[in-house]
Amino acid sequence: MFILKSITRNLAIALIFSLFLISCSSDEADGNGTLKLSAKTSVNNSSAKTASTSKSINTDVFVSDFRVNIREFELEMDDAEFESENESEYDDDIWDDDGYYDYEDEFELEGPFELDLLAGEINFLTVDVPNGDFEELEFKFDRSTDPNSDLFGKSVLIQGTINDIPFIFWNDFEDEVEVDFEEAEFDISIRSNTEGITIEFDLSQIFDVVSGVDLSQAADGNENGTIEISPEDPDGNNALAETIRDRIKTAIDLLDD
Repeated sequence: MFILKSITRNLAIALIFSLFLISCSSDEADGNGTLKLSAKTSVNNSSAKTASTSKSINTDVFVSDFRVNIREFELEMDDAEFESENESEYDDDIWDDDGYYDYEDEFELEGPFELDLLAGEINFLTVDVPNGDFEELEFKFDRSTDPNSDLFGKSVLIQGTINDIPFIFWNDFEDEVEVDFEEAEFDISIRSNTEGITIEFDLSQIFDVVSGVDLSQAADGNENGTIEISPEDPDGNNALAETIRDRIKTAIDLLDD
């Protein structure tokens, strides 16, 4: 599938970037560890039946395709161990100007990463990072620039059926999602070890009738046989499109392996 080729290519780009960064600072950073990033989709609904390449959200909604495009990830180091003692030693104007990877720096993993979230759990990035405690993980969604991808011009694409009628949801938002580990014990801790982080998209939080988006409200306004939910709004479902966009951002959960 094209999606796997895209992930492999983008992984190589990210590794080149990260190796360049580490070459500038590894001598001073007390070593490196390994971070593995994975992604998957779940349905935390006991009444839902789950298949390997599709998800039944409830009796009315069936999802057969769920893909997202993420431009980059950023890891932010916990500044608690640095700021009280070392803050005066560093210059804020130049990134990593002192040769150390420390609390002033963000570790960026450049994409884009096109993730097929119904392909099981995907390990899409394994990379060396400097030892330290990272308190924040940030995702940057962006529209795909790959003309050979179904995601071209989109940042998210979901397809399936609503009461056996085909539906397609897409959006081209350029949003950032920050996951801040407010308690130090939940930090991503790299100590010359391998740390695994799984990004979980819970479809039941997005499309749950009670707490999520009730897709039974969606209509095939132009009567072409497909319920379209997008910013272009051919079927009059724009309000639903904006609500789904917000639910996707709030439905991201992290599982620390």
